[in-house]
Amino acid sequence: MLFLSIMKKLLIIFFLLPFYCVAQTADSYVQSGNDKAGKKDYSGAIADFTKAIEMGDTKATTYFYRANAYANMNEQRKAIADFDRVIQLDPGNVKAWFYRGNAESAIDDYAKAITDFDKAISMSRSPGADMYHYRANAKANSNDYKGAEADFTAALRLTPNDPALYEYRGVAKSNLDDNKGAIVDYDKAVSLDPHNADLLFYRANAKGNIGDNRGAIADYNASLQINPNNAEAVFYRGNCESNIGDYDDAIADYKQTIALNPRMHNVYKYLANVLGRGQDKTAAVAYFSELIKKEPQNAELYLYDGLVKNSVGDRQGALDDLDKSIELDPKNSEAFQNRADVKLNMHDMDGAKDDADTALKLDPKNSYAYITRSLVNMEDKDTVNALADINSSIENNTKNDYAYAVRGDIEMAMKNYDAAAKDYDKAVELGPGNTENYMKRINARIKTGDRQGVVQDFNKVMQMGPDDDSLYPRLGYIMVDNRFYSEALQVFNRLVAKYSKNTKFYIERGIANEKLGNLQQALDDDNKALQLDNTNSDAYHNRGSVKAAMKDYEGALKDVDKAVLLNEKDDKAFLIRADIRMELKHYQDAADDYGSALFLNFDDNTIAFAKRALAESYLGDKEHALADLKEAETLDPHNEQVYYLGGLAKINLKDKSGACADLNKAAAMGSKEAQDKVKEYCN
Repeated sequence: MLFLSIMKKLLIIFFLLPFYCVAQTADSYVQSGNDKAGKKDYSGAIADFTKAIEMGDTKATTYFYRANAYANMNEQRKAIADFDRVIQLDPGNVKAWFYRGNAESAIDDYAKAITDFDKAISMSRSPGADMYHYRANAKANSNDYKGAEADFTAALRLTPNDPALYEYRGVAKSNLDDNKGAIVDYDKAVSLDPHNADLLFYRANAKGNIGDNRGAIADYNASLQINPNNAEAVFYRGNCESNIGDYDDAIADYKQTIALNPRMHNVYKYLANVLGRGQDKTAAVAYFSELIKKEPQNAELYLYDGLVKNSVGDRQGALDDLDKSIELDPKNSEAFQNRADVKLNMHDMDGAKDDADTALKLDPKNSYAYITRSLVNMEDKDTVNALADINSSIENNTKNDYAYAVRGDIEMAMKNYDAAAKDYDKAVELGPGNTENYMKRINARIKTGDRQGVVQDFNKVMQMGPDDDSLYPRLGYIMVDNRFYSEALQVFNRLVAKYSKNTKFYIERGIANEKLGNLQQALDDDNKALQLDNTNSDAYHNRGSVKAAMKDYEGALKDVDKAVLLNEKDDKAFLIRADIRMELKHYQDAADDYGSALFLNFDDNTIAFAKRALAESYLGDKEHALADLKEAETLDPHNEQVYYLGGLAKINLKDKSGACADLNKAAAMGSKEAQDKVKEYCN
């Protein structure tokens, strides 16, 4: 979600200098002009000052008074002309330089304004906070946010309790992508001015920009209590709600935004994107259908209706709507791009590519069309053109986190894990409120061996993730599969509490408990899973693993044999039975079971190669053991368990140098078992 930072221009307030006596005839006009200016009769004041000048009063002060009056009537160019004359007559007049800078800012001539503010500040023995403040505004409006931040800081040294200065410095920091620093300034401003709706709105934007969706929503709520008609606040609140999966609230906010400002950019598109995710699918489909009845020739409405139908899985309905949208407006690149997406979902690769091509002919800068065509190329295993298209997408829109995420996916498919991790870094930077970016980076960090980074991303997802029926299970499975058992336990404790009848969640929690040494809790989890479903092979083989850890090998083999009987394609059952047979020193049987697991699931059983190698080392089969170790290292070079098992196998094969090399590598990657073995064997 993109938040717009808005720098407010300050009102320009000019103060009249005290009246000074001039020549007797002109004096009465100058005095009268000052009296009228004091009563805000600026037109009358200008007439009097002009009369005095015509009568020969050419003092700098008289031009200064008239310049102020012109400025207060918003006749800035006339004011500037008079300030020019003042500076010619009295070049040391600091206020003339400063006020001319104000007038130049008012007509958006910021370069000249900054030059005049520089002069006023350099000439002043003790520049006031307002001088830095106004120069900061001019710099901000010139997109020099770094310079603006420095000037706001200088102003705050002189007036440290001015909430406006903290507010504007916060805006400057936001424009420098320093949203955390902006929040610090907004916090201070809010403490000084707690009922300022704009402050709360800006702080909400900054929180949204760092992915703190819930904090942003709280601030939008507070801002809207003060100013309920701020359509942007309602719209952005909807974006935050969508990010955390509160789709029904997001839908309500987008509809409220339309009621407040039906011309809000992209609000109908955002609404269309979340309607299908809400609980009331019927109402979702009906929303744009009702609008179409009122405007049957509105191509855009068919486009949005197509987006909704696509999101609820009605591909054909979406296709029909997009066909109609294109019929009514055949020059709309976005309609072709969305139809390409629908065709991609329907596995019509040729049709998807044709529509993406057409979208790009109509709009060569349609970054999403490049993404769609890139995905089509990936489906066709054409990674070269997939990368070329996604690079073109990024060139046309460098701020699209989705494009970087897709490029990361392509790099992952090509096993360029470091490159993928960098792309996911960029996706997270641009879309910190999108949990999917963190989920993708978790997978890349697992592949690169960055276990600390995995835990950091896990904690972030747990903090910001929605109550989503798919997010937490996926996160939990990843943690279990990659041996982050403490983290997995957090996830499945939460899921079991929420879904007490879900067999799978008890099974996964049982795995985490077993690996953490909580054997009785693991046994309880597996027993509960079997109570819910006594035909579940996963529950049987996991209970067998727990029983083996409790040294009940007879009971363990009985449970695992039951798992194999229930599901002869259960590769994990063969793996667990192999592990049990290793404990019983039945090495040939163990090697055979590892082979069966690999036959059933070659791609996701890297560790089975290393374990089979260990079994083979006990059998003295050096050739096959080393071949299996090489395969395991090739498939997953960042898995410390592979090197630990390799070290054990090489000990059996009497290769001390090779064993210690592997054990030291595993130890360096964080394996406590390997560290202990190094002390025992390698010193």
